[in-house]
Formats: sequence, structure tokens, C-alpha cells
Amino acid sequence: MKTQFIFSYVDKDENGIYRDMTSNKAMGIIDYLPSHKVMKSSLATKVEKILLSSYMQNNPLCSVFQDIYANLDSYYYDRDNEYFVLLPSTSIGKLSLKYLERFHDQHKNVKLFPILTDSMHASSPHMEYVRPKLYSSVWEKVLTFDKNDAEEYGFTWFGYSWYSKFENIEPSKEKTDLFYVGFKKGNREELLADIYDLALEHGLQCDFRVVSTNEAMIKSGRSLRYSKRRYPYPDLVSMIKSSKCVLEVLQDGQDTQTIKYYEAVCYGKKLLTNNRHLKELPYYSDENMKYFKTVDDIDWDWIKADVPVIYNYEDEFSPLKIVDFLKGLYDK
Repeated sequence: MKTQFIFSYVDKDENGIYRDMTSNKAMGIIDYLPSHKVMKSSLATKVEKILLSSYMQNNPLCSVFQDIYANLDSYYYDRDNEYFVLLPSTSIGKLSLKYLERFHDQHKNVKLFPILTDSMHASSPHMEYVRPKLYSSVWEKVLTFDKNDAEEYGFTWFGYSWYSKFENIEPSKEKTDLFYVGFKKGNREELLADIYDLALEHGLQCDFRVVSTNEAMIKSGRSLRYSKRRYPYPDLVSMIKSSKCVLEVLQDGQDTQTIKYYEAVCYGKKLLTNNRHLKELPYYSDENMKYFKTVDDIDWDWIKADVPVIYNYEDEFSPLKIVDFLKGLYDK
């Protein structure tokens, strides 16, 4: 029996962390299947986005809309083959459990694998609608990037393979010492403001972009300001490439690395983080990565130092490696 791998997501994620799954790299390794119907007009696309948005999740008709737009059935599943379908959490949040159960019952030769790149204890908004679905029997295994969640919830930790490197993006012309971007969530506002103020006091060139949907600035008397603008990810990569150091601040309840760690390694940048498990990660070195528990631990001169950062990264983080991981689990 032949095993076919399928990556099913809301789009091809051409500007996101899953881009390797749908690029030329994926040819002959994994097929792409839109998890939801692809509309033929811009108006229809807008209507679909509204009906599947988080704002509709509490509407009694939400599950109806999720069933209407679901697209997993559109693939031809040969009865003589076996299929492993990988579904990132964003897609799962927009699929009703009823639809997934029906699909699972009708396709006995299809195994469904959710991919979690958000921690169960973090405050990523869409996870509110994903968590309840993860305990269903429709899943073959729940795959997570968070080793701690794997231990706590009985999920399967797939390692560090979930970031697609952007090779051809040019660095921004604006050079900085320390770069941070993230949403206002996870109770980290005060710490970020403290780091920003102290960095300015020590003469660092900083670029902090804290995105908030309902505020223009933090508390009075602080230098750090919020922005309502969401930045295209390729623009952020350009900013990262022009900075000496990437700042990572975990949300309350999170105990594992974020995308900042992967960005630092992939683009050859120093990493400043409050992740206490830093030394356990691949590519860790005391020269290139520093842990801080409080702002008093931060070495500002280390951040400012203009030194080469070399990790010898060889694409080990690509999400395509999840295919190899599953082959290893099932001896495919």
C-alpha cells in the first residue's frame, strides 16, 4: 500500500512559515490541498473570510458555514492507498468537529494529523477554537512543536521542523541593534517596555513593533508605543536581516521557543530570550544566544557588538522534515 502525504491549509502560505510545504521543494514529497474552498471572485472570498472569522465563532450558524466551505472531500482518495493529511491549527479552527467526524468515518484510509505551532497555554486567539477539537478520536496523532505540551497532554512532539527560510529577501536599509515584533498578548507588556527603555538608555538602536488592535500606546510615561498595523511577514524578515539581535519574550504560561529563535538561527542573528530552556535547543552557543531572567541580566554591550554570527544552518527547520518524522514513526 502506497502512502501519500497531503498538506491541507487555508492557502499556500507563500509568505509564511509553511511555504516549503507548497513550494517547488515539496514536489514529489507532499501534495497541497486547500482546507477550504477557493472562491473565484474577490467578493466571494471576502464573504468566506467573514463567515469563517473568529467573530462568527459564537454564532449558532458558524458550524454550518464551516461545513459549507470545508474542502477535504475534494481530493481523490484511492481506496488502495493510504493518506496522511497534515492540518495546521489555523485550518482546524475553521472546520467543524461534526465535519471532521463525518470525513473520518467516510475515509478509513485517511489519517488526520493536526500540526500545532502554538502552545496550549499561550493566548493565541484562534487556539480557543482549536483546543476543544484536539481531544477527538478523529486524529491519528496530535503533532506539536511544544515539548512540554506533548508531555502534559499526551501529544506527539515532532521536534524543531516548522520554519521555512526566506532566502531572497533583502535586508532593510534601516540598521538596528535590537529588533522585536509581536502582538500585545500574554502579559508581557511591562517587561517589553522595561527592556525598550533600558535599551535606549544604553544607546541601542531599537525597533520594537508591538501590535495592538485597540490601543495606540502603552501607559503614559513609557517610551514604547503600540501600533495597530499588521506587517507582512516578508517585511519583518527584511527588518530582522538588518538587525544585530532578535529579542524573544515568552507569554505567561509558555515554556518553549517561539518563531524568534528560528529567525535568529536562519538569518544569522544574536538571540536575547527569557526562555529558560535555551541551552537545550539546537544551535545554542553562549556567544550567539543569551538568556535573561530579569532586565538586570541583560548584557547591553553584547547586543551592540558588531561581530559575525555563524550557525552553519542547513535547512533542518523546514516543515517538510515533518514528512520524514512521520515516515520514521510508521517505518514508511
